Amino acid sequence: MKRSTNEKTAIILAVSVILAVTACSAEGVAYIDGNQSETGFSSSAAATSGTICEESTLPATVSVTTAVTTTKAKETTAVLTTVASTPATTAEPKWKETKKSAEMYLNTSVYSRTKAYLGAPTADLYMINDKVKVVAVTDTDYYKLENGRFIHCDYLSSEKTVIRTTTATTLPPETTVPAAVTTANKQTPIKKGKYISSGYEPLDEIIFPLLDNLVSDNMSDDDKRLAIYDYLVQFQYQERTLLIPKNKKQYEEQLEAISLFEKGYGLCYDFSSAFKYMTKAIGMNTVMYYGSHKGRNSAYTPHSWTMLEIDGMLYFFDPSMERVMINDGMGEGQHYRYKKPYYWFYDYYITDYTSP
Repeated sequence: MKRSTNEKTAIILAVSVILAVTACSAEGVAYIDGNQSETGFSSSAAATSGTICEESTLPATVSVTTAVTTTKAKETTAVLTTVASTPATTAEPKWKETKKSAEMYLNTSVYSRTKAYLGAPTADLYMINDKVKVVAVTDTDYYKLENGRFIHCDYLSSEKTVIRTTTATTLPPETTVPAAVTTANKQTPIKKGKYISSGYEPLDEIIFPLLDNLVSDNMSDDDKRLAIYDYLVQFQYQERTLLIPKNKKQYEEQLEAISLFEKGYGLCYDFSSAFKYMTKAIGMNTVMYYGSHKGRNSAYTPHSWTMLEIDGMLYFFDPSMERVMINDGMGEGQHYRYKKPYYWFYDYYITDYTSP
């Protein structure tokens, strides 16, 4: 029995489609980094590791179109048939590990992650200069610790970080407040216009215009503090070098605050100094504290924060720690260290001396 020309054409087209789909499925290799790439292939492994995929995955949507042409009264009609597959499920990122044995130090305060990719759940909080044992490095730029957690390579160094590059102050025996602090900060407040001066004009010239935009007379004191706190938390927590001339040693805190505003990032000292002088400028008796903060395994590391007595009770204000917690995925706007009662964290903060 003879087949019509149209039937033969349809059979040939259908067979071609089946062969094409079978070839795509059997090939099983996609290339990246400038090599040949099969159209429509998608591989999360390739995107993560930058190497050749060993498993193939059909594209999320496969469209197969067949055309059957019929002739009728000198008219040609094309019949289109589209078949779509179910979208593929996105796989969890994977990584490769290379053995490495080293003792390293945290160069900033961060949380470790349970897996070696950005966005993985956080685990333990590590403080700056904590020592850790590294057992492997991944192709996603994470170090694997001996406890199975991961910390990004950017946050670990082979040597301890010098936290402050300013002239050190030696505490006199059995003295809680160093002489440098008492002479530098026990000054009679000077009001300049509607704000109280920091005692250092270059800082006043920075914070007074900021306060004009952040606070207003019809705001409550708590709203004013919160506006300043939220503004400072926008800056990044990052190591920096700050050289302070000997003839400006008495303005050390003011220069630390200026460093934060000029660089856009800084240490706990910079955040605390900025919060102290911005709140004091609007009449609040904010005190800067120097001491240590408890980190992993109950180890304490040098830290600075501010406190304020409100209605007879002491409260913590620690914008730098807030920034660290946000960086580690704990969410913005939660105010983890804003106006928290002293008894909440007294065991986490150890005071060496204060700077009114």
